[in-house]
Amino acid sequence: MTREELILDCHYYNGEEYPPEGIDSLMWGYEEAWVRMVLENNPIPQKCLDYYTESYNLPSILPYEEDGTPLGMKAILWNILDHWSYYPADADQFKKWYLEKYVARTKTHRQLLNNQ
Repeated sequence: MTREELILDCHYYNGEEYPPEGIDSLMWGYEEAWVRMVLENNPIPQKCLDYYTESYNLPSILPYEEDGTPLGMKAILWNILDHWSYYPADADQFKKWYLEKYVARTKTHRQLLNNQ
């Protein structure tokens, strides 16, 4: 995939060098890192996906609906919740956080283009 195609799956990152004022810079940073790592064939996103798949049977948890967010991005988002919540994330907690704090607040660039 190209950089532009990957950015279409982001909610916060638009390809800027620095996060714009007024947005969640932490989420922007995770999305920017995901795009950069995928383009560089960096193994970290796949290792993250592999780790959470092995630890939590992630494929059975995350594709609960086809919402356009790549599974690798969902694994990184799971990692965010798991890291910042100070206790291990579980499927119900992740789904609630993902829908309320990530998906509900913004649309991906792909969704915005499709709605025009």
